[in-house]
Amino acid sequence: MPDLTLDLRNLRCALVAAERGSFRRAASELGLQQSTVSRRVQLLEHRLGAKIFERHSSGIRATAAGARFLHAAAEGADHFRRAAEAFTSINRGSGGELRIGLFASLASGFLAETIEQYLAFHSGIDVQLEENTGRRNMSRVVSRNLDIAFVTGAPAVKGCETLQLWQERIFVALPSKHKLAAKTELAWDDIRQERFVVSTGGPGPEIHDYLIARLSRIGFHPDIRPQRVGRENLMNMVARGFGLTLTTASTVTTAFSGVVFRPIAGSTEYVPCSAFWSSGNSNPALRRFLATARAAQAGFVKSR
Repeated sequence: MPDLTLDLRNLRCALVAAERGSFRRAASELGLQQSTVSRRVQLLEHRLGAKIFERHSSGIRATAAGARFLHAAAEGADHFRRAAEAFTSINRGSGGELRIGLFASLASGFLAETIEQYLAFHSGIDVQLEENTGRRNMSRVVSRNLDIAFVTGAPAVKGCETLQLWQERIFVALPSKHKLAAKTELAWDDIRQERFVVSTGGPGPEIHDYLIARLSRIGFHPDIRPQRVGRENLMNMVARGFGLTLTTASTVTTAFSGVVFRPIAGSTEYVPCSAFWSSGNSNPALRRFLATARAAQAGFVKSR
């Protein structure tokens, strides 16, 4: 079996010689001495154990076996070139993919604007989005199935980093015909006795825990009904009177028929939102995204 660790310079000389029909013309194109081209082709033939070219006074002609070898080698060289270009592009952060775990709506807000800005300046990156619970997203970051996730709070996990980027105000979603819809903002006491519906996916578990923390009292547990639906159908359930739910500011710009949003009164009713990623993740696309997020954070804070 021939040695597969062929010098690519030798292969390049053979390919150009085959295209030009002579070592002299190949040498001229490559900027080498004719003797250098001839010697490199001979080394390649020696490695293969057979002649690639028949030599004659007017030039060279590929042998039957040589022609087949050169055809396959040309395809391989093209694959190698494209692989090298892709590698360089990924290493520079201008190519590759970025896998992002979400919990918030992309309708508006800091996260939506940051991703939009990143795509505008890094169009070569294949950005893939997943919407899961916060715990699920964090688990997938740790297992390297996601490059970065956005979560509420600032979780501390060994081997991972967290960066708080923005805050979102808490809103109550309720039917437009509900008696509380006439108010401009709501207190927790206004909604303590109401029934709530939350999704089992996305930010649902965090909303469930948040409601428990805010509404529970000694001897009282809030009425919370988990539902296996996404954000849109959850809002449709609110409109149909299944119950109220909580959401954040990034959702309220989306119009849902029969649903209104009212903020929770009080300056403390905001949830911190953070980026979460593995310290050992060397994906250049991730580094570029974090730089974009930090720049967006600086602009966001300055504009407030």
